[in-house]
Amino acid sequence: MSPGWAGPTWGEPSPATDAPVPVRARACAPVANYRADGGQSADFVVLAASVAGAAHRLVGRRCEDSYAWVRPGPGRLGLIVADGVSTAGRGGEGADLAVGAAARYVSGCGDWDELACRAAARRASDELSSAIAVPAPGTAAALSTTFVVALVTARTVGVDGADEDDRAGGRGVGGGDGGADVVLGRVGDSTAFRLAEGVWQELFLPPDNDDLRHTATDVLPFSNQGDGDATRVETGSAHLPRGAAIVLLTDGIADPLRDGPATVAPALAELLRAGPSGRLSPLSLAAAADFSRRGCQDDRTILAAWPRPPG
Repeated sequence: MSPGWAGPTWGEPSPATDAPVPVRARACAPVANYRADGGQSADFVVLAASVAGAAHRLVGRRCEDSYAWVRPGPGRLGLIVADGVSTAGRGGEGADLAVGAAARYVSGCGDWDELACRAAARRASDELSSAIAVPAPGTAAALSTTFVVALVTARTVGVDGADEDDRAGGRGVGGGDGGADVVLGRVGDSTAFRLAEGVWQELFLPPDNDDLRHTATDVLPFSNQGDGDATRVETGSAHLPRGAAIVLLTDGIADPLRDGPATVAPALAELLRAGPSGRLSPLSLAAAADFSRRGCQDDRTILAAWPRPPG
């Protein structure tokens, strides 16, 4: 049995996961290297897991990813993921601050559209810029993080077959199709997928690995306090049919998912197939996220949600 803690092997195993996890000099729950959570409501099933990659565990550093979800009312669900930049110095702290600020904004947001996604990113950026008591050149950049937000609206179908918006909490008479509409925004290389019938569809443009000119990624905080940098927020939208999931990922999972179409992608899809029924636990999701794969040593976060059919 391997002395390491890695979960399943998807593809060629990583030798880094064979090493035992060293005890950090100091650890506490808010910066735990393994986090898992989830729950069910009348409208949604939500599962989340975040694990430190082998690169951070072997040097005693925390996981620098962060996630949150918000249910501001029936039929609405906000999902947020951030990935702190390891080379920034305080990227993990920045990810926590960005997620917290965006979650507070989404909780009280009246509109539920792509402009709201941009505003959530702006609110997260402002939080990072103001986190330093005495701003100095480069200090806010120490909190740099990527960011992705998804605003999900459950849909129902009335007896006449017409789609009805469930934003106010009302349900279509006679049941519904269990689907949902999603609007999204991101800054950087964290991303979102739609998973329907075992097929992954990325909802943002994937990175162009053949273009060596684009090795850097956008991050929060924005470089100015005006609205100019808001154009760096990529936005999009999608419809989730019944049984489909919206899945937010940091690049620690997104990259191996893209380059493992015969290994990581089908294995993770099969695991998530049990999500809507409640047979997949957050701890099982965390164990799977801690997979062994050569060359994949980054922190990993997955935040998945399924709209539930009415009744």
